[in-house]
Amino acid sequence: MNSISISDALATSQSTEASEPKRTLNLLAYVHLRNIHNSTGAGRVARQLTEHLASRNDVRLRVLVDAADKERVLPLVKEPWTTFEYTTFSNDTSKQQARWFWLNSPKAESYWPEADIIFCTGESFVPTKKAKLVVTVHDAAYFETQAHRRDQAFWKQKLKWTMLYRKLAKNADMFHTVSHFSASRLAHFFPTIADRIRVVHNAVAPHFFEAVPKAGFDYLESIRLANCSFVLVPGGLHFRKNADLILAACPELIRRFPDLVIAVVNHSNSEYVEQAKALQPNLRLLGFVEDSSLHALYAAASVVWFPSRYEGFGLPVIEAMACGAPVVASNASSLPEIAGDAAMLVDPSHWESHVRTIHDLLTDDAARLELSRAGRIRASLFTWESSACQIKRHFDSLL
Repeated sequence: MNSISISDALATSQSTEASEPKRTLNLLAYVHLRNIHNSTGAGRVARQLTEHLASRNDVRLRVLVDAADKERVLPLVKEPWTTFEYTTFSNDTSKQQARWFWLNSPKAESYWPEADIIFCTGESFVPTKKAKLVVTVHDAAYFETQAHRRDQAFWKQKLKWTMLYRKLAKNADMFHTVSHFSASRLAHFFPTIADRIRVVHNAVAPHFFEAVPKAGFDYLESIRLANCSFVLVPGGLHFRKNADLILAACPELIRRFPDLVIAVVNHSNSEYVEQAKALQPNLRLLGFVEDSSLHALYAAASVVWFPSRYEGFGLPVIEAMACGAPVVASNASSLPEIAGDAAMLVDPSHWESHVRTIHDLLTDDAARLELSRAGRIRASLFTWESSACQIKRHFDSLL
């Protein structure tokens, strides 16, 4: 697993643009448009990469989307998405993807004959004739033993991903993934694609580096967390996000800090929602929140807690760092690579260790301040401008 050193990352960021060829690229980006509004995770990655590639003067971008999604989503996301050039298909996204997968038709060139690169911004397949196909693949979670509970839904998804990856292995010219950890695991499960995998890390959306907007402060007031000590859990309660450990640790945290609020952001699995009711009012499930609210929560949290079992990258870690929050995360999967030495990394199987680490931070102002400073420096290494620059270089290398 490769951890990024601050000096190496800064050198890469500063030198990439200067060494990049200035070839103008015709880029057809296939975007699941429904995922970029109120986006999290993979949707946020697709949105930011598309926006930052579009802003470059050496990229001519068109976006390939579901026509119905375009009509519904563009009024919600507004600029710059309302200014892009679009090519649409009339089928529902799922039906269109099935047609591409089974019939290898229509070819991408039928949407834009001049396209040089077809870029699937999430795990999907668009057949091509002469254009090069690049696909973003975030992780190998459905092929691992520890990432998902082995229920009926898991086996259905695993079959779907197995078929898709085998199809891509025969057709994709490049696989973009988001960490060296993900690259190694994808190569392990699909060795024939190893020499086509390129790592370009995710990054922090620019607004997380800025001051908290008024809407964010208003949100904290509305949920009674302004001027309140709280631990923020940004991944929701799910098996993969280690909800079992969180729910095991919370009673002890509440015993030690009776007034502490543990605020969980994002959607949660129904079985964990039921278990969480026993810990109310200290444990509060906030559901999905807008970016301005999330920004405020990160910035105001005493600790951000992300004990995930498995991550291909771990966006909440660097988003929290950008906002100055001290972070406690797992020492598993991609998280050591991304967090470096700017977070407290703890075994994801020992809830007692998480309690002890959070307790130590909540009772040590100096330690929290030190982590906050280190986190801001770490987060500054992950910018979407740099990521777009790096992936553009990889695109150019295919032509």
